[in-house]
Amino acid sequence: MADVATVGRRSGPPRHQRQAPSTLWRNYIAVGAVLALAYLVIPAPHLPLQVLVFKVLLYGSVSASAVVFMVFGVRRHRPANTAPWRALIAAQVIYLAADLTFYTLHFLVGSDAYPSAADALYLGHYPFVIIGVLLLVRSRTRGSDFGSLLDAAIIATGFGVLSLVFLIEPNVDTEGMPLLARLVSAAYPVMDVLVLAAAARLVVGAGPRQTAFYLFTASLVVLLATDTAYAYAQTNGLYQINSLSGKLLDAGWLTFYLLLGASALHPSMRTMVERDLRTRSRIGSGRLLFLAGAVLLAPMAVVLENLRGEHGDTALIAVICGILFAGVVYRMSGLVREVESSSAQLRERSGMLQSTLGELEKAEADRTHLLDKTMRGAEQERTRLAAELHDGPIQRLTALGYQLEQAALTLRRGDEQRAKLLLGTAQRGLRGEVDELRGLMTTLRPPVLDERGLALALTDELDTFERDTGIVCTLQSHHDARLEPEVETVLYRVVQEALANVAKHANAHHVWVYLRTEDDQVDMHVRDDGDGFDAGRVGGMVDNGHFGLAGMRHRVEMAAGSYHLLSAPGRGTSIFVQVPRRRVSA
Repeated sequence: MADVATVGRRSGPPRHQRQAPSTLWRNYIAVGAVLALAYLVIPAPHLPLQVLVFKVLLYGSVSASAVVFMVFGVRRHRPANTAPWRALIAAQVIYLAADLTFYTLHFLVGSDAYPSAADALYLGHYPFVIIGVLLLVRSRTRGSDFGSLLDAAIIATGFGVLSLVFLIEPNVDTEGMPLLARLVSAAYPVMDVLVLAAAARLVVGAGPRQTAFYLFTASLVVLLATDTAYAYAQTNGLYQINSLSGKLLDAGWLTFYLLLGASALHPSMRTMVERDLRTRSRIGSGRLLFLAGAVLLAPMAVVLENLRGEHGDTALIAVICGILFAGVVYRMSGLVREVESSSAQLRERSGMLQSTLGELEKAEADRTHLLDKTMRGAEQERTRLAAELHDGPIQRLTALGYQLEQAALTLRRGDEQRAKLLLGTAQRGLRGEVDELRGLMTTLRPPVLDERGLALALTDELDTFERDTGIVCTLQSHHDARLEPEVETVLYRVVQEALANVAKHANAHHVWVYLRTEDDQVDMHVRDDGDGFDAGRVGGMVDNGHFGLAGMRHRVEMAAGSYHLLSAPGRGTSIFVQVPRRRVSA
């Protein structure tokens, strides 16, 4: 009796349905194991009809639970693709009908006819199992995976040789058995080999592997092992339904039902139909060892036949060995090609990474150079300011102090006229020093930038630049809100540096500054009609110590903005700046 079925779970009382899903599938196995044990401990011979009926119902209830809980699991967990589960449910329904037919004929009717209607049902459920497993494979794999398909074929062929030698040929060659009976006996191991091929493709292929997957594959392993043991016992006349061997086989099939039901009931059954993003499954050492073992099964079959003193279709087995060897060689060549392709890709990526690393190192060197230059410039600026303050305002204010002391002495001597002259001179000098200090302060940071915002500060800057250079300046501003002081300072300094470059190098007649605010950013465009230059030479300009443009870009990037420079000889220069807008109250 052969069997493969689908996953299911019997609907329990409402309190079971309210339990956590991890408890439901465990409780299902526990309850099912109790029913299976009750079936196994009840002896079949010489029992009243009611007890025999009860025994058949116990077995059928475990088989039926797989159907019930497969349907329950699909409705509860709602996998994205239900087609595999529908095929498996159909297979288990057919198998349940086969179980009930077999045990009714054997226990209740007392018929040992072979083959019977039960055998037709048993064989009929195999195609649905194979279809269900292959639909799982298709749902889990993205694209084709010829390597996994070849691996599954090698595994199925290796085990198929053992089935051919020890199960199929002995059944076909059995003397004194009707042809139909021999064909049916041989059909069971053939179907098992086909199921093994589909299961092997599922196991070696890509896809998520969680608890439900392992429960499902374990159920297939138990099924195939039990079917094989049953076929071998039948072929060699060792099977008796009420003997210990018969009970062990029944225990195997009952275990198969419970594992299938548990796999459908577990919440991770949803992942069994989820597609893997990889196009190929990973080749591990365990998989390679399993493939090697499958290849060795064919010559092992020849050795076992010789030990038994039998000489079957050695030529056929030799041909199969050659096919297996060719398949393994082809598979290994494919793996070698994949390794070579991966190595080439790694070398290419390594070259790209080296190139990128070189660019990053150069950029870091430029940034470090610029930082050093900025620090030296800042220190030089502090020194210059200190010198200007010392040689200018401080010296003159000291002189004013002496004049005021002289005016005080003159006043004490009673010479009011001269004291007034000295005070007038000191007052005029003090106004000049205040104006000079105010100009110095404006150079460092214009007060209007803090008091009235960026647009007015730019207006003052452009007016001053136009008076000093004679270059016409135009400001177009759609700026209507205050920004964070740091952002306003960045934009103001960009305009200052751009104007300084225009005055020194551009030979321009007109400068335009456009300022526009959006919901989340500020756009600024500074353009001149000067001589322009080759924008590709900016890096060389930095190497030669000209840091103005690089300093602008650095300021903007430090403010999380973007900086773009366009220029060409004879076409002027344009600087585009975008800075994230962080509005503050006016």
